[in-house]
Amino acid sequence: MKQFLLQMSGLPGSGKSTIARQVGSRYGAAVVDLDVIRSAVLDGGVSVEASGRVAYPVMYELTRSFLAQGFSVVIDSPCGYDEIVTTGRAIADERDVAYRYVELVTDDLTLIDGRLRTRVPLRSQRRAINLHAIDAGDTDPDGHQLFQTWLHRTKRPSEGYLQVDSAQPVDLILTEVHSYLDL
Repeated sequence: MKQFLLQMSGLPGSGKSTIARQVGSRYGAAVVDLDVIRSAVLDGGVSVEASGRVAYPVMYELTRSFLAQGFSVVIDSPCGYDEIVTTGRAIADERDVAYRYVELVTDDLTLIDGRLRTRVPLRSQRRAINLHAIDAGDTDPDGHQLFQTWLHRTKRPSEGYLQVDSAQPVDLILTEVHSYLDL
């Protein structure tokens, strides 16, 4: 199989990490999880406000390093800014590996909220739609509005990407993703 860089995208609680780990396991790919990096930099004393500015460059450099070592890479990160998609594609191009993008989507905020409430959150992760990450304070009365905004501002490539309904069972999502990754 040809080496690849897969960018996973979607709202918090959409299933990005679950699918990323499954893909990583099946293909022997390294999974670079932005939430793990952000939580580590928070543990290192970086403020919540600065944690994204610190975590994204680390995510990109880890991706380059794993690709240089011959691993395929799955980036587990929401894609709310154009630069995240363009940087992912640029890294794939500079390393001459296949670029893929999968977005997990659902507008079922009750489903998302249930997933967020039942997972064991990392330090950087929301605990529910209306509950910030641990370091960001308690309740977020505008959480539903924020998720609606995030849903509509997700950035994606102009073509060649896969959008999957994340309300489906995991095995059906994985079937679609594996078919898409058939390199």
